[in-house]
Amino acid sequence: MRFLAVRALSERELATKLRRYEYSAAAIRETIAACRKHGFLNDELLARDGARALSERGSGERMIRNRLRRRGISGAVVDAALEENAENEPDAARRALEYKLRLLRRETDPRRKREKAFRFLAARGFSSEVIRTVFEEMRAEIEAGAGEPGQQTESF
Repeated sequence: MRFLAVRALSERELATKLRRYEYSAAAIRETIAACRKHGFLNDELLARDGARALSERGSGERMIRNRLRRRGISGAVVDAALEENAENEPDAARRALEYKLRLLRRETDPRRKREKAFRFLAARGFSSEVIRTVFEEMRAEIEAGAGEPGQQTESF
């Protein structure tokens, strides 16, 4: 219970912690079963909440998937959580891009500004499809302040 009082854990994380304290495999199985029965362990809820929280912080599907899998949550559970969260991904990408554009406001070369923004979103785990969609929606913001007055800017 001490472990679960600090933060929500996946079943694998709890099993790993208990192994470190040299509990037997049988005791670990019994503990996990009891915690699951009483609602103290729920990988589905953990994945859903984790996906939503990471998305709200500007992470894309790839990054969310990797983080949840590292916590020991099964692929099927992660897929279900990501499917529920799929409609939020463009909003998360938009928020992340708005943040990055504030940092890039001094960049004068429109091509370099777009490249940096694209790399930033890709590193955050967004697919190229989502990035292109958000770039099209935010074209004016991306090109604002880039280049000299009257200079022709490239399209995507």
